[in-house]
This record gives sequence, C-alpha cells and structure tokens, in this order.
Amino acid sequence: MKKILILFITLFIVSCSKEIVNNQEKENQLNSIDKKKVAQELFIDASILEAQGDYNKAIEKYIEANKLDPQAGIAFTIAKNFYKQNKLSLALDYANEAVNISPNNIEYLTLLAEIYNASKIQDSSTAVYEKIIKIDSTNVNALFNLAEIYESKRPKEAINLYKKIIQQVGPEWNVLIRLVDVNDRLGNTEETIKYFEDITSVNPSDLNLQKMLIDLYLKTKNYDKALKKIDEALISYPDDLNLIEYKAIAFANKGDIKSSANEYLKLIVNKEIPFDRKIAVGLSFLVQSQKDSTNLDIAKNIFEVLDKDSTDWQVKAYLGEIAIRKNQDSTAIKYFKEASKIAEWNSQVWARLGGLLFDSRKYDDAIYFMKQAVEKFPNDFTINLIYGLSLSQKGDHENAVEFLNRALRINPNDLTALGAIGYSLNQLKKDDEALSYLTKALKQDPNNLQVLSIKALIHENKKEFEISDSLYLRALKIDSANVLILNNLAYSYAERGIKLNEALKMSQKSLEAEPNNASYLDTFGWIQYKLGNYKLAKEYLEKAVEIESNNSTLIDHLGDSYFKLGDKKKSLELWKKAFELDKSKNEIQLKIQKEGM
Repeated sequence: MKKILILFITLFIVSCSKEIVNNQEKENQLNSIDKKKVAQELFIDASILEAQGDYNKAIEKYIEANKLDPQAGIAFTIAKNFYKQNKLSLALDYANEAVNISPNNIEYLTLLAEIYNASKIQDSSTAVYEKIIKIDSTNVNALFNLAEIYESKRPKEAINLYKKIIQQVGPEWNVLIRLVDVNDRLGNTEETIKYFEDITSVNPSDLNLQKMLIDLYLKTKNYDKALKKIDEALISYPDDLNLIEYKAIAFANKGDIKSSANEYLKLIVNKEIPFDRKIAVGLSFLVQSQKDSTNLDIAKNIFEVLDKDSTDWQVKAYLGEIAIRKNQDSTAIKYFKEASKIAEWNSQVWARLGGLLFDSRKYDDAIYFMKQAVEKFPNDFTINLIYGLSLSQKGDHENAVEFLNRALRINPNDLTALGAIGYSLNQLKKDDEALSYLTKALKQDPNNLQVLSIKALIHENKKEFEISDSLYLRALKIDSANVLILNNLAYSYAERGIKLNEALKMSQKSLEAEPNNASYLDTFGWIQYKLGNYKLAKEYLEKAVEIESNNSTLIDHLGDSYFKLGDKKKSLELWKKAFELDKSKNEIQLKIQKEGM
C-alpha cells in the first residue's frame, strides 16, 4: 500500500512539475515580448529627451532599454551620447559592446576608433581603422583618420594613404594640405612638387591646385617657376587677387622691388581687398625698408594712395613714421597732428606727436599738444614725461616737476624722468631734493652721463668741489670725448682759477665739436679771461652773447672783459643788462654800485 502511495505521489509531482515548466515557458515568452515592447518605448522616450538636449535622462532610459533588450544599436547610441559628454571610459564600454554584438558594422567600428583616438589609445584606434579598411577599402573617412594617426610614427604609410584618397575622390584640399605637411617634415619637398605638378597637369582647371603648387615653388625659392605658373593661371583668372599677391611676393623675393610694388598697387586700388589688408601690405614694405631703403619709397607710395581715399588715422601715422625716416620732421608732425585729431582716443598717436615736437625742439608746440593730451590721458607715462620735459626746456620748472612726478608715480624707476626732475629741482634751488632723485638714478645706471653731469653740477654749486670733480672725472672715464662733461669741468676749473691750461684743452675739444654753442664759447672766453688774455676773451664772449643775447651770465662775463680792457662805460652797460635779466645775482649789483659811483 505504501508503494502504491509513493508511486502516486511521484506521478503527481512529475505531473505538477511538467505543468509548472510549461507555464514558466509561456510566461518567459510573454515576458520577452513585454520586455522588447518596454525597451522600445524607453528607446523612443530617450530619443525625444536626447533631441531636447537632456542627455543625462536620455542616457538613463537608453541604458534601461539596453538592459531589457540588449542590442548593438542601443549600445551604440549610449556610446555616442557618452562620447558627446566626453565621458570616454563609459563611451568605450558601450562602443565595444556594440561591436561585440555586430563586429562588422562600419558605423559602430568608426565610433569605437574615434573614442580610442580621443582617449589617446592610438594603437587600438589604429587596429579598428585598419579593420574598417579591410571591410571597405574605399572608406575615405577611415583612410584619412588612419593616415593622420600614421603621420607621427609611420609617415610614409600616411603619405600613401593620402595619395590613395586623392585617387579615389580627387584633389581634396584638406588631404592635399596634410600631404604637403608630412612631406615637408620628411624633407621630401622635391617629391611633393613633382607630385603636385603631375596632379595639376591632370586637373589643369583646378585653381586651388595651381595655387598650392605656386606656394610650394615660393617656399622652395623656385621664383621663376612660380612666376611662370602664376602667369599661366592669370590667363584664366586675370582678376584673382591671390594670384596677384603671389606675383608680388615672387618679384619681391627675387629682389625686383619695383615689379613687386606694381603688383601690390593693383591690390591697393582694388575695392574688394579689405582695408586692413592694404594697410598690412604698406606696413610690410615699411618693415622691409629697415634692410633695404628702396622699400621706404614704395611704402610711402602705397600709404599716399590709401590716404587719397581714406581718413584713417593709421595711414596718417605711418606716413608720419616714413617722414621721420626721411628726416622730414615738419611733414611728420603734420601727419601726426592729423592722426591725433582723427584718433583722439589713441594715446600712442599723441605720444608720438609729442616726441616728434620735442625732438625737433619745438617745445612750445609740444607743450600745446601735450597739455591737451595729458587731460585726455592723465595716467599715460610717456605723455606726462614729454610734457614735463618740454616744460623744463622752456624754464617752467615748477610745472615740469609736477608732471615729471606724475610720470614717476607711473614708472618710478625711469632714468629719463629721474634725471629730468633732478635737473628741474636744481633749477628751483631745491638741491637736496634733486640729489635724492639723481642718486636713485645712479643706483640703477652708475654710468649714466647725463645724471653724473647734473649731480656734479649741483655739488659744484654747493661748493663741494671734491665730489663734483670726482663725478666729472668718473664721467670722462666712461666717455673721454663727451663735450658737455669736458665743458662743464673746464668751466668749473676756470671759476676756481685752477688747472687753467688743462681746462683750456678740454674747452677747445668742446668748441671744436660745437663751434656755435654759446655755453662752450663762454667757457673758452672765460678761461682766456682767467689767463689774462682779455682781448681774446672778449672776442669769444661777444660770439657767445650774439647767439644768446639774453643770458645773464654770458653778458656779465663780457662786461668783465670790457672792464679789464679799460672800457668802464661799456662794462657798466653790460652789467646793468645782466642784472636786469637776473636780479638774484647780487655780485653783479655790487660791481655796478662800486664802478658807478
């Protein structure tokens, strides 16, 4: 009975198991259909989110769809979206998944290769591109990308691939550029030229090919070949601006500047050429004029042509620069004045104008324009400096100090400003303050002759002759022929009545260099006076006064020489004039009082 029961139970269990299995299979079939349907819906939702730019939510739904129904297309889409977000590691995982499911799909392989390349895993990228080419040897995209990878380590193979692309699709510009670049790096210039000559002969109407060949001729200095090819191309394209420019460049490189300029002028008068490019042409000749002065006239001609049809401040400024180079200061000033009116906002133009006026010793004009400029550009170092220097030259030392101080606040270590403010402070009898600036200047440049000279002069005025003499002699060690230092030391010796013969030799050197310098004439005359040569002294002092008729010191010295020659009336007349010019000189007043009694 137990056996029958056990058998019955066994049969029952088996029967039940079969029923469960059958039900499970049916359920799995139903689940599979449902999963695909759900996955499809998720994919559609994800596509909509992707189109809306919500990539993160889109990716979430794509991944969910891929879990329910793993497919190469879904994995590829996920990889593509991760790649867009530069999440290369995740992109790589899904790209590999897509390729594993569909190993010969070109689109999937291409994405995988791109991700490997972006991840700097070039060996893997190379392998994938090579696989693509095995599947489809005409795949231009794969050929080009593989060639780019080959360039660094397998350049010859890169060249072959580029040539293969050209055979398939013709002379594509990007491919040609890469081909030229790789050949240049390998030094295969002649081979490149030969190749381009061949494909140009096959494609004679392709202007871009002809231009590339011309460019190669120019780079390799085959100027005659370049000119020949340019002339051939100009027959079909007579108004092509690039060809005209190539011709100008070829002539310039051959040294035929005149022919080059004629070609460039064709560009200058052409209304299609952007104005900035025309400026650049003129500027190139201006720059080249530093090596060959013939370029300066060409630059002038170009800018004058531009000036006829333009009110551009740059043209005026460059014409001003050219005038400076030609030593035509008045013309240069005219152009810079015009430029400053047009470009009131341009501090450099104002500064250039001020510098020109100052260098031309037109100090009144410099003051006039720099006064306007400093109001527009109160924090411009150069403008404050030029204004201060100009005021100093005109004897307005109070205002000069103000603007030189402004310049020094902007650039505290400028030697010119330090020296100039030292000089102006000295003229204002603020010697200690002046010395502080001059000492600072000498710390920066111990051999600055101008600063040494001013500092020596101040110590001399303070009767600190040991210091002043040492500074003058130090300056002469640096430049033994410096006429200003020679004159100043000679005058110092004369004033003290010491080393007069040595002083005379130094003064002669200064006077030989600048025979019409009133100060140097005065020094020489004063030394002769100290030596007792009063007649000769009078001769040189009269020359000095003729040049500077309102200089109190010079007139006083001339009065002294007349006095020694016995002409008291003339000496009194001169002393009175000298005192009128500078009433701070009590020693002159004493002479007048003494001899006028």
